Amino acid sequence: MPRRKRYAPPGSVLHVTNRGVERRRLFFEDADYEDFVRLFAGARERHRVKLFALCVMPNHFHALIKPEIENALSAYLRWVQGCYACDLRVRTQTCGHGHVFQQRFWSGVINDDYHFLNVLRYIEANPSEAGLVPRAEGWPWNSLSLRISEAWMLDPLPIALPADWPDRVNEKANPYDAD
Repeated sequence: MPRRKRYAPPGSVLHVTNRGVERRRLFFEDADYEDFVRLFAGARERHRVKLFALCVMPNHFHALIKPEIENALSAYLRWVQGCYACDLRVRTQTCGHGHVFQQRFWSGVINDDYHFLNVLRYIEANPSEAGLVPRAEGWPWNSLSLRISEAWMLDPLPIALPADWPDRVNEKANPYDAD
């Protein structure tokens, strides 16, 4: 039976994530993370999407992506994940050992600006919440850090961030939750 078509209408923003099969580690060295981030940024030239946020963790990734044309999201992520999986298998001499990523990818549509800010905060807080760094901007493969050091890798956000955004990302409780 064919799989159901993914709901990713052009012009909508989607939270996208995927992880290694059996939660296995995908990235082992700084160069692995850097290559994956560059694949994400560079693939925008091949496929018409906007990349607003990205966080690459040891065994998974999160992104906020806006496809501009029909089927752009699937084509974009198929290319990024496929290139990385092939490269990983060659580097680790494990060609023919099965899948690298758990599934195609998961995606969910962002409904409004409030939802966008909550998901953006969730994505950018991921490394500090996981205890990998004391502050999220200390994780170099995170859009919070990339916006400062490698802004060309990301598209401009569709909404303005509060001036104290890094502090809000690093708060333990979500600053957008109702009191």
